[in-house]
Amino acid sequence: MAVPERTSSEPVEAPPVSEDAGSDIELTLPADPVHVPVARALAADLAVRLDYDLDEVSDLRMAVDEACAELVAKAAAPGRLRCVFRADEHALRVSVSATTKDGTVPGQNTFGWRVLTALVDEVKTWTTDGNVVHIQLVKHRLEALA
Repeated sequence: MAVPERTSSEPVEAPPVSEDAGSDIELTLPADPVHVPVARALAADLAVRLDYDLDEVSDLRMAVDEACAELVAKAAAPGRLRCVFRADEHALRVSVSATTKDGTVPGQNTFGWRVLTALVDEVKTWTTDGNVVHIQLVKHRLEALA
């Protein structure tokens, strides 16, 4: 059973910080394509540890790679890429953000956007003060959907 795709590029409030935010894993890297594999590897490692199946791990790894690559391409130099990973009993949520040159969110009519929406269950984008663009990915576990 598949979860209906939910995507949005409308400006939204930042997701609230939960009480278990202390269990978040935060990774901050230079906004440079050379460092994107680090975020991708962390996403895959977390998914394996959370018992995602191999297809889900691969999907999540590619989605994180695409989200990071989108923001690295838009990042103001010298920029930083921030990735926050939060797991709960049903899903892994990954929020990627960077200060960009113009504060615009990725376009929904691009190949990259199609990749993102095909690989994860939810994609949200928004901009906050200072041209910081955020992309949030949610990948539910197949077993949680049964």
